Amino acid sequence: MKRGMLPEDTEERQMARRIYEFTRYLKAKCRKTAADVEYELDDRAIAFLDEIDFNNRQVFSMNVKVWDKYYQSWMDVYREWIKEDSAEILKKLNDDIFMEDWKKYADGTISHWEMEALCFYYHEHELAHLNKGKYGIVDFKDLPEYPVVEKTFPKGGKIINMFKLNKICGTCIAKNKTKGTVSLLTTSGVVTVKFRKEYFALFDKQISQRGADGAKHIVEKSWFNRGSMIMIMGIRSEDNFIAKKYASSGGHQLYKIVSIDENGDIILQTERAKGTAEDG
Repeated sequence: MKRGMLPEDTEERQMARRIYEFTRYLKAKCRKTAADVEYELDDRAIAFLDEIDFNNRQVFSMNVKVWDKYYQSWMDVYREWIKEDSAEILKKLNDDIFMEDWKKYADGTISHWEMEALCFYYHEHELAHLNKGKYGIVDFKDLPEYPVVEKTFPKGGKIINMFKLNKICGTCIAKNKTKGTVSLLTTSGVVTVKFRKEYFALFDKQISQRGADGAKHIVEKSWFNRGSMIMIMGIRSEDNFIAKKYASSGGHQLYKIVSIDENGDIILQTERAKGTAEDG
């Protein structure tokens, strides 16, 4: 059921599914302990029982064994379905479980697996064939050691320099929370990227959400974890790259590279997932 495999192509099967879901509700909301022999019915439970014309109950309570007998009779609907084609159903279930694990642990290229397992690329970099021109990306090594002044303007008796901004990209291989820095493995070497500490902390947190089961689930990890691919706008200062953005420059200071296809095109993420931010 969790994997969407149960057929609901007939009214009988649809009702069996509803009976199953309702029984889960009874056990969770209408029975205080497993030893209780009665379900204490609330308005929602009473409404459903009235809908299906189940009259074998008291006004506000229902015997657990009486309902279980009724429930089991409806579960026979799916037991028969399983019995009819158990081998094929089992195969589909195992295939689905396998593909879930495959996507979790083995999705991506050989280079991606190398980074995940070894923290370096034995083969070429994942971004080796990125269409850099399309996204305005340059190689760090090709930038002048000091930022180029693009324009100046006076402010408070001082001359303020505005520098030419560039974009670089690579794979995160280490981070320093104290300094707000990331060691970025680019296609031409390792670069230390420095962020404002507040900005670094914002994207270093992991995001969680409360699921329907009431449990907390991590929906997005830090953008700076090992193996994460990012694109940064900023300036070069000697051997470091300083993340920077002006109000007039457009775009974002930081992008997460979600994936790259065989044509060198990438999918970019610009905002964190919705949820509760916490230290990873």
